[in-house]
Parts: sequence; C-alpha cells; structure tokens
Amino acid sequence: MAILLPRKPTLICMAVLGPICMVDGIVKRDAKEILAMLAVFIFAIVSLLNDRKKKLASKNDRERSNPIKPIT
Repeated sequence: MAILLPRKPTLICMAVLGPICMVDGIVKRDAKEILAMLAVFIFAIVSLLNDRKKKLASKNDRERSNPIKPIT
C-alpha cells in the first residue's frame, strides 16, 4: 500500500492505523506489535508535522521574495 500511494496519504493512513494496531497488540498482549506500531505512529505524526512546517516556511519565503520591478 505504501508504495502505491503518494507520501501524504500514506502518512495519514499510518497515523490512523498505528493506534488501531496498538490496541490490537494490547488485546493480544504482543509487546513487539505494540512497540512497532507505536514507532510507526510517532514517525507518521512527526513527518506530517515537519511537512506542514516546511510548507508554511516555503509559503512565507515566497511572500517575502516577491521582487518589485521598477517601471522604466
């Protein structure tokens, strides 16, 4: 699934499925599954937040770098 989807939808899917799988691991008492899904969830959230910060930073750079062309 991760190969076929673009980056942002994949991260959103990981952020949604991570907690679901963690709960499943808690029910099954499988420590490896809990830790793996916790890592996936944290990675997805951090990646989404960093993408948002980069997008806002690039937007601010574009707004500030509008060159004013003198009329000649």
